[in-house]
Amino acid sequence: MAESQQGRRVLVAVVTGDPGRQIQAWRERHDPKQARRLPPHATLSYWVPPVPMHRLDEQVRHAFARPIAVRLGGVREFDNVDRTFFVDVLNTEALDAARERLFDGTYVDLPARDRHWTWHVTCVRNSVGRDLDALRAHAGDLALDAPWQIDTLACLELQGDRYQEIHRWTL
Repeated sequence: MAESQQGRRVLVAVVTGDPGRQIQAWRERHDPKQARRLPPHATLSYWVPPVPMHRLDEQVRHAFARPIAVRLGGVREFDNVDRTFFVDVLNTEALDAARERLFDGTYVDLPARDRHWTWHVTCVRNSVGRDLDALRAHAGDLALDAPWQIDTLACLELQGDRYQEIHRWTL
């Protein structure tokens, strides 16, 4: 896992309410470093360029005119080099449409490499070298099967060893 450069910005949908508290508590037990680094979230843009915040605000409000309802599922494991564990995000048709608007360049051009990925909320960022069977067993403790109203977005910037919120949108 490569370290991110200082000042790197990401755009996220923050998981709030009871689901956010449940995910954060699980993360604090099983991936405390990342739990301190970032709030529970689904990433909307992995690389936000250094643009004026009012332009990013216009693009975000263009993409997310209102809250979006999705569903949080159980914990799954990506088949990637980091063996990332995540909460599945389901019923994402409206979220997919918002992502298309987010990257349509109406107000800000966000990097095209961000256009497609599996919607998820990371629980354990990197489980390499960890007891995967134990993590898989603990995954059952976080079977949410709950609605998530995406109504809080944030632009986060890496400052030191944590991402700090530099702008928040409430939809």
